[in-house]
Amino acid sequence: MKIKFHLKYSTHLGENIFVVGDIPELGNGDKSKALPMQFFNESEWYVEFETKKKKFEYTYFVRNLKDSSIREEWAPHHFERHILSKNLIVRDFWNIPVLPQYNLGTTLFEEISSQFKSQNLRALKKNTHRFKIHFPVFNPHQVLLLTGNTPKLGEWNPERGIEMKPAGKNFWYIDVAMPALLCDFEYKYALYDKREKSVNFFETGANRIGHPVGAEDVQIYNDVCFRVPELDRWRLSGLAIPVFSIRTKESCGVGEFSDLKALGKWAKNAGFSLIQILPINDTTAHYSWLDCYPYAAISVFALHPMYLSLRELPYSLNKKEILSLEKKSKILNQSSGVEYEAVNQYKRDFTQKYFKRNWRKIARDKDFLSFKKNNKNWLIPYAVFSSLRDEYGTTNFEQWPAYQQPSEELMNCINDEQHLLHAAVNYYCFIQWILDMQLRDAVDFLHREGVGLKGDLPIGISRHSVDAWEHRELFHMNQQAGAPPDDFAVLGQNWEFPTYNWEKMKDDDYTWWKSRFQFMARYFDAFRIDHILGFFRIWQIPMYATQGILGYFEPALAFSDEELIERGVSLSIKRLTQPFVTKEILKQIFDKEFETAENKYFKTLEDEISLKEEFSTQRKIQQNLDSNHPHFEILMNLVANVLFIEDENRAEHFHPRFNLIETLSYQDLDEHHKHVLYLLYTDYFYHRNENFWKIKGLEKLPMLKKATNMLTCGEDLGMIPKVVPEVMQELAVLNLEIQRMPGRVDKLFTHPADSPYLCVVSPSSHDTSTLRQWWKENRAGIKFFYNQWMGHEGEPPQELSEPLQEEILHQHLFSPAMLSIIPIQEFLGIDSSTRNLKEDDERINIPSVFPHKWDYRMHISVEDLIENKKFTQKLNALNQKCGRIKGDIIQFWK
Repeated sequence: MKIKFHLKYSTHLGENIFVVGDIPELGNGDKSKALPMQFFNESEWYVEFETKKKKFEYTYFVRNLKDSSIREEWAPHHFERHILSKNLIVRDFWNIPVLPQYNLGTTLFEEISSQFKSQNLRALKKNTHRFKIHFPVFNPHQVLLLTGNTPKLGEWNPERGIEMKPAGKNFWYIDVAMPALLCDFEYKYALYDKREKSVNFFETGANRIGHPVGAEDVQIYNDVCFRVPELDRWRLSGLAIPVFSIRTKESCGVGEFSDLKALGKWAKNAGFSLIQILPINDTTAHYSWLDCYPYAAISVFALHPMYLSLRELPYSLNKKEILSLEKKSKILNQSSGVEYEAVNQYKRDFTQKYFKRNWRKIARDKDFLSFKKNNKNWLIPYAVFSSLRDEYGTTNFEQWPAYQQPSEELMNCINDEQHLLHAAVNYYCFIQWILDMQLRDAVDFLHREGVGLKGDLPIGISRHSVDAWEHRELFHMNQQAGAPPDDFAVLGQNWEFPTYNWEKMKDDDYTWWKSRFQFMARYFDAFRIDHILGFFRIWQIPMYATQGILGYFEPALAFSDEELIERGVSLSIKRLTQPFVTKEILKQIFDKEFETAENKYFKTLEDEISLKEEFSTQRKIQQNLDSNHPHFEILMNLVANVLFIEDENRAEHFHPRFNLIETLSYQDLDEHHKHVLYLLYTDYFYHRNENFWKIKGLEKLPMLKKATNMLTCGEDLGMIPKVVPEVMQELAVLNLEIQRMPGRVDKLFTHPADSPYLCVVSPSSHDTSTLRQWWKENRAGIKFFYNQWMGHEGEPPQELSEPLQEEILHQHLFSPAMLSIIPIQEFLGIDSSTRNLKEDDERINIPSVFPHKWDYRMHISVEDLIENKKFTQKLNALNQKCGRIKGDIIQFWK
């Protein structure tokens, strides 16, 4: 058979297009042997070849002749030979991530369309044209319809249009005989309701163009992008809540995986399609409330033992265990927040005794043995790590005398009954088995209720984690990750995580990252990438610093000392990088304590004042001075009184300190250097690194996004380079829109109605104050919001009332965004029957306070919400009114 590929795609001067496939004629996957295409016109390329293969996969790519760089399309094309013709013309389009089939075809949506039974493609025989399009249809009463301006296509009359057939995952096709055509024709697709016998809507945009065929030709149109009208796009609503915050009458002092079932039942009745949770990985490092920070996991795979339900263990509880559980649950559930120490200690003691009593059954359980075998790559190292943590009382593996490095012999302790760690390792494997069963059971229940689950992928890992212990080469252990100063934290954030060795990760094709994504897909239908900026660059903080303000971007194009001189900087490196101290500054900041402070903290050499060695860095100040000491913050700020920070990985390269213009060191400069450093600072933070970061982001994100079929969302708040939204849009990663945190510096707020489709909108998050708290934080800002963004006149009320809070939520639910996911506290606040009288108890995290206790729990139980039918119906009506419950998706997950 002779095949001719036509590709619709516009290129730039110096670019050529090639096609590569898994057959010899197309290079057997080797790009160096790919077929070059010929230029047809400004938007079309073609290539012709012969093959006897009946089935193959192929992909187009563009090669730039100047730098040999390659740009590939997002997904491959699939060819199946069902054509009785000598000459076949295939008309393709370039596959890009923003095509609706890729996000609507993710796990979150795909089960909706699984109700269609695919039909095998048949030989075209006397037909001359095959029309094929990739697009999910969610309602069993709906099909795609083909219509056009020829008699065979109904002459634009929907009643005479051609009903298409399902063919494979989200594909539709139809064969048509149009041999007598003499000129091009026009056609379009429509969504047709067979029950109503009417068109729901035609695709928008210009008509598609078809072409006549020769006597022995057949044409296949592999169309893309069914253009859904804006008002008919599929939009879902969801609620956000950490698992630990869920309160049910069956839980034991903390939300548990099993509690997701009751929450999902209520969510369905309230009109929600999605539940979003925070990270659920094990964070047990101190056995105290300090372990509450969900973004400091000791394993990126293991689930947190506190989410285990003692009521749903695989073997029956005895009478003593039942009585103990009922008594302790009653006590723990009385707390308004999460009592981490009490909850985890009780569950640990309970499960250890249960494990010991049932060990013979567990050791023979085929499901348990299968779980260990299938997950051994991460499970055994985690179980050994946890056992050694218990043995030595710390997760800092540098303090484990004989086990600072893992070994094959150590991992084999799980099979060696004589080994001291044998029982403990099997215990931790058992706990993970139960957690996995309980979470998957909850997810299955949610799906049956028509509710999806969205997870959260932390950007960092704990410095003292099994991942760092086992894969030390993948991390820069001598650096700390954090975030630059912002509205959340004026001194920046130091998460104390090691930064990633991306070059090492690239060497094995990002295997560790892909494993994380694929493991999450075991439970989640969608996920949020925490701090997606980390895939472009991270805020890296030297180990000698404790505050984020002394960090710099990595990777970044730092200034060399030669460049600084060329740009007009004649100051010494010491003046640029060392804390600037003068007697005038000391008198200004210490006031009456000047002499005492000067003698205690400073030394003078040749009229130069500097900090004594024991106070020369923030880390040393922290070690030698109590944080409550009146001079502690003064010294910390003085150490940060620098203009540039030296790059620890590249000698004689320097990064401007964040907000250097506000330092006392800058204020002491002459006007020339003030002007020069201002220009350098602006260049570094807003121009110099933009394209460099775009290249870094595009190195990682496409490969990782392809590793899973979950719907991908990214948290992109804070100081965002303009290339980040560009790349996210290019890859169809949904961004996060928080109304009071606009991405533009010239705006105080955004309106949800202006949001793009591929985004998640919310009025708040776990890192912000709730709406009721925010209403009291900035009265001037609230007045502007109340008047301009809510359309009310006069002064705003002191308290955010239930109707006003509902009005704000209505704005978000009514927005064009694909997802509106709002913290459950905000929904509970719109009705007097569910509003928490203690509004400050509803805040989850204060980023500027570290460590902060994340202990929020719902003040009412999910069972009470289920019983409160009036409130539930109120939310359902709100979702209905805002178009978040549509007939097209009522079959969700059915």
